[in-house]
Amino acid sequence: MTVNKPTMMNPSVAQQFNYRWSPIHRINKTSVPKNLWPWLTTDESLTAKLQSLGTLVVKVLDDAWGAPTARERKRLKLRPRETVRVRTVLLTVDGCPMIYARSIIPARSLRGHWRQVKHLKNKPLGGYLFQHRALKRSGIEATQLPKNLFPNQPSPLWARRSVFQQYGPGILVNEAFFDDLQYLKPPFVLL
Repeated sequence: MTVNKPTMMNPSVAQQFNYRWSPIHRINKTSVPKNLWPWLTTDESLTAKLQSLGTLVVKVLDDAWGAPTARERKRLKLRPRETVRVRTVLLTVDGCPMIYARSIIPARSLRGHWRQVKHLKNKPLGGYLFQHRALKRSGIEATQLPKNLFPNQPSPLWARRSVFQQYGPGILVNEAFFDDLQYLKPPFVLL
């Protein structure tokens, strides 16, 4: 595992996540590294899992009003030109980048306690969402991202996405798993 390796991303591609997604049950388990499969499929909080492994730091790359991709718009059933907040972060454990996340937060979803989401700064979104019992989550979808999306990653990366629902159309969370994640001692029982 390499610590403090700079995470250079191709911004025009990395922020898009505009790839073909499949329900997790349609992904061939043997095509995913064995130690990565539990990370890809868990319904539990990735934030809590990462915190159990070391010092978790959330590096906010961008958090501003913007436009979703066509697939993100379709997944959330958004109207044309509907306003969304796009939050992109890098989750590191003990200084090593583990997960790149892009969250799509429609303005219509910022109601109730979710109004606080726009004020999270360097706090993890997952840690905030999983505090609320009324939270519902869609099924997990997955995709394999191309090699050149994150130039310092030697192989194609696996990513997942799901929609957290409580207000409005919900919040779409996309997460790409960096190679070093599979080398951490997993906080899961491997099947």
